[in-house]
Parts: sequence; C-alpha cells; structure tokens
Amino acid sequence: MNQSLNDLIKYFCSMYPHSQELSKARLTKMVYLADWENFKLSNNQLSNIKWYFDNFGPYVTDVVDTAYNDPDVRLVSTRTIYGTEKTLIEYKGSTPILDESVKKILDQVIESTKTLSWKNFIEYVYATPPIKQSTRYNYLDFSNFI
Repeated sequence: MNQSLNDLIKYFCSMYPHSQELSKARLTKMVYLADWENFKLSNNQLSNIKWYFDNFGPYVTDVVDTAYNDPDVRLVSTRTIYGTEKTLIEYKGSTPILDESVKKILDQVIESTKTLSWKNFIEYVYATPPIKQSTRYNYLDFSNFI
C-alpha cells in the first residue's frame, strides 16, 4: 500500500517533537526508515520512492520536491550550530488522518529517532540492512534484505 508522500511529510512535521531538527536530510531519512519498517512487515514500502544509496546514505530528492511543491509546507533556510546552511521543513496545519497501521510505523520511527543526535541518527540509519549490506551509488531493493 502506497501512502501519499505529502501525508507522510505532514505527519512527521506535525508529530516530531523537535521541529528544529527536521532538516530535509533528516526528514528524507525518516521516510526511508518508515519505508524500511513497513517493508519488513508487509513487503511493501509506504511511499513509492525508489531509494538510492548516495554519498550521504539513502537520499533522493522526492521528499524535498514534494514538500517544495506543497503550498501548506514551508522550506526554511537556517544554520546548524556549526554555522553551515541547512533547510528545515515546516508544516503548521492539522495532522493528516492515516490508517492506524501507517501511524504505528511513523510513530515507531519518531520514537526510535527523537532522542538521537545527528551523528547517532546517521549511525542508526546506516545500521539498517539495506544500507549496511549495500554499496554506495546503487538503488536499494529492500526485498534483497528480508
């Protein structure tokens, strides 16, 4: 079952307790984690993203492009604590209504990552089998890791 990427983005933005950490990189990787968690349960991703393992882990432009094209979502340029640029993704509307099974996956991703620093978050993402057992610059086929 594929879920609207807009709804996944809006749910994460609505429910993640540390909105100042929802950069385009973190949000993209949270969608990746949701896709992976759902795939482990049902052999289907939540989104229809074709994940690519680039230099910085699972990263595609789908999440940012979708957020950019949604008039209810804002991309805000800011700086990290180290002074480098980062883009936050914000949504101030109502939380989208999702199936309980989808909410359960998204809430699990939030719960698993909300206390992680950026470094620990990246380590968590890199510990998932599709990343841990793949080489960079390839598309990820989740079915190879079940």
